[in-house]
Amino acid sequence: MSELEPRRRRRKAVAPRHVPSEVVPIPPEEAREFVRAALRGTSLRDPAAQLLSLFVLFEPHLRFLPVDATHTRIEFDAVGRVRGADTLLYTRKLGEIDRFFVALQDELDRRGLA
Repeated sequence: MSELEPRRRRRKAVAPRHVPSEVVPIPPEEAREFVRAALRGTSLRDPAAQLLSLFVLFEPHLRFLPVDATHTRIEFDAVGRVRGADTLLYTRKLGEIDRFFVALQDELDRRGLA
């Protein structure tokens, strides 16, 4: 098959999963403390706010990947704890992911690194 011909996907093919990430100008050894400082005082750390937003149905996964000596890639994914939560509460899940990255950006602005 040439590159000019359209490729046909299988009928029930699933798109690969995309994990949202952000590269921050923080050394890898300081990244965990940076995230703790960024989330301090936000609704992502408040149990009552998590219950109201139904975020308790998701389990957050954080991953820190060093890019170089001065930059770190922070990946954040919220995986459903209850079957069907990813599908039924998709917009809430995206809202919480966006809120996480806004908190990171706010912390970068506070530190003057943005």
